[in-house]
Amino acid sequence: MGSNSVEIEYRYFIPDAASLPALGRPSKIIQCYLPKWKIELVDGNLCFDSRVLVKKLPADAVAGLTNLIEESKVTPRIRLRDHQAFVTVKGEMVNYSRAEWEFEVLKEDVEDLVTSFRFPFVMKNRYNIPAEDGLVWEIDVFEGDNHGLVLAELEVPSVEHVFTKPNWIGEDVTNDERFGNGSLARDPWCDWQEDWN
Repeated sequence: MGSNSVEIEYRYFIPDAASLPALGRPSKIIQCYLPKWKIELVDGNLCFDSRVLVKKLPADAVAGLTNLIEESKVTPRIRLRDHQAFVTVKGEMVNYSRAEWEFEVLKEDVEDLVTSFRFPFVMKNRYNIPAEDGLVWEIDVFEGDNHGLVLAELEVPSVEHVFTKPNWIGEDVTNDERFGNGSLARDPWCDWQEDWN
């Protein structure tokens, strides 16, 4: 149904995609970002603009989402990944971590919201590269208005977790809000890449 976690993630700029190791088959991802003021809980359901996105949430999800929705910085997202669909609500990032509630839903229930392109969106191909300790580098090669941008993300079990940075990793941009997917959806790479660095 869904999961609650504290996501602890690092994000890095990839300056030269040619330096990446051989990549396998990607997952095709398109995700849109919904207006946060239209997200609400109604009778235990997560709704957007009076439309039910996730039905019959468990009590802990209702409690957690109530807190997130009341925060000033909350990010509601719908992701289509290959043949799957996910509704995600994230909180504000503090010290590389943030609250995250994610629910897999039927693709046909939300696909129209994403593919209508009424909302800010990003398109990307995601590749996975195994890392040490069973972790995985997720390499996002962006398309559309973010074409040319390549980012690597690594989710770790704790802020104290030490990991080895591959030689193809560039600058840590985790705390640069412009590189968040929600920001890239609203203010794409093509508009500001020449001014970066």
